Amino acid sequence: MVRTGKRGVRKEDLSFFDKLRTRFTIALLGAVLVITSFVLYTLVQDYRDIINESAKNSMDRLSKAIFQTLYTSMNSGANSEQVREALERAQGEHYVKTLELYVGQQIYNRFRRSETIPNYPAKVEEIFKSGKEHFSLIESEFDREIHYLKPFKAEENCLACHYNAKTGDVLGVMDLSFSLIEYDKRSESLIKRIALIIAVLVLGSGAILFYVSTKMIFAPIKDLENATNRLSKNAGDPNVRLGEWGKNEFGVIADHFNRFIEAVYEINRKLEQEEEKVRGLLENREAEIERRTAQVHELNRELNHYFEVVDENVITSRTDINGVITDASAALCRISGYTKEELVGKMHNIMRHPDTPSELFADMWATITHGRIWTGEFKNRTKNGGFYWVQTAISPLFSETSAIKGYIAIRHDISLQKELADTLQKLNEATRQSQTDMLTGIMNRLKINELLNMEIDRAERYDQDLSVALLDIDHFKAVNDTYGHLVGDQTLKTLAQILTTRTRKTDFAARWGGEEFLLVLTNTQEEWAMRKMNQLREIVETHDFGSAPKITISIGVASYHAGDTLESLVGRADVALYLAKEGGRNRVEVATNETDNTNLNDKNDKKRGKRE
Repeated sequence: MVRTGKRGVRKEDLSFFDKLRTRFTIALLGAVLVITSFVLYTLVQDYRDIINESAKNSMDRLSKAIFQTLYTSMNSGANSEQVREALERAQGEHYVKTLELYVGQQIYNRFRRSETIPNYPAKVEEIFKSGKEHFSLIESEFDREIHYLKPFKAEENCLACHYNAKTGDVLGVMDLSFSLIEYDKRSESLIKRIALIIAVLVLGSGAILFYVSTKMIFAPIKDLENATNRLSKNAGDPNVRLGEWGKNEFGVIADHFNRFIEAVYEINRKLEQEEEKVRGLLENREAEIERRTAQVHELNRELNHYFEVVDENVITSRTDINGVITDASAALCRISGYTKEELVGKMHNIMRHPDTPSELFADMWATITHGRIWTGEFKNRTKNGGFYWVQTAISPLFSETSAIKGYIAIRHDISLQKELADTLQKLNEATRQSQTDMLTGIMNRLKINELLNMEIDRAERYDQDLSVALLDIDHFKAVNDTYGHLVGDQTLKTLAQILTTRTRKTDFAARWGGEEFLLVLTNTQEEWAMRKMNQLREIVETHDFGSAPKITISIGVASYHAGDTLESLVGRADVALYLAKEGGRNRVEVATNETDNTNLNDKNDKKRGKRE
């Protein structure tokens, strides 16, 4: 310990047992003060209660003595002055502060005169009514007193004179106040002497206890502390031992401690031997450790490289449970145009494209908030206003308690696939438009030629039946001239709709040109083709075309013959159509075997001259 002169030892330099002794002393003094205070407080309270009860008993005895004095005086025939002198003597012999007597109205009337007594004080009047005595303790800054109201009830002897009063009635009330100040002074002096005796006893007992504890407990403990301090500096020396402390508890402690030192010395010796062995092993393992360390560093470099590759090439991001971005890969920054600093702390809707429907996001949140993986396509917006498409998989991240703590999203850029699909869609639309008649919506001549060539090849290869029908609206020029081209166009659309709904799914209908339409009837013989076309002609004849007048059609039918080409087959149907026009229109004609293809040109010239 380091001394600091007259002021003793610094608190931080005190040993453990010095601190323990100091705390014990403080605790002992505190306990003495608490016990003394409690005893004094209890004594004062009990003594005051005793004084109050004793005063009440004294007042009760005094009231009985006064009543007896009054009773004796009344029986002896004493006058009022003698009675008053007797009361004053009783008052002087005790600590009576005030004494008042009140008589009832009947008593007053009996001995004095018939006058009404002035109103009694409220408490006195209450005693007259109830007949019960009343005690009250009144305390002020300078005095304590007991106020006692006692009723004097009529007894049998009293009725000899007070014959108007009945037994049990109150004849009078005594108002008596009793001062306790002299009692309090005596009790205060006695309490002080008792408190002094208690304090001396408690302090003496505490001093004896402190001396005994210091001599028998703290002194040996201090010696043990000093000894263990010396042993801590020479733990490896087996000659360092504790002294003999007898057969008491401290002697047992010393014996156990000496055994402990011997065990420590033996353990140290064995540890030194093992240390030599370990040192040799460590020297041999240093090279292996260096090699393994180099491998770990190399693996760390490869792992960091892999992380860099993933960061540069995989579009990933992490968000917290509310969807706020906490991390973003370099690939995401590159494709979106945002820096990592611009993305972290923002919601993902910073990249949301207006074309993306809200239902898609609702489905996504409903999936991932229930702990499931969501996959789908997003159209995102870049920082400069462009857009890109990504195939996205979003997976929840779970904490150790299986609660969702965030989400990770892995994306694949599908902008090129989307662009190719869009281009293919536009190409298909362009192809469809190139093969579709813009007015009627059915196939045009180019497409029907392609399909008809395929059907001719099939008919020739598999020896199947094939027929075609070329039909024309009768007097269509008159419809345009009379009702206008809008009505004419609507007539063509209506006829095209009839052709597509009134033919088989395996048949093909196309606009051949102007008001002419071509039907390709697969697996159909000439006879069946004629029958079907007549049914179609009758349907058109009875159909309501709206603004246009009654519309009729003329139809030419031709069946496939071996060696036919598209031109020869359709040419014969065209000649048959010419014959239908020549025959009066609104009829069906078929190309017979007598039709000579060599004369088709001449017939076509005549047909063109006669058509309207």
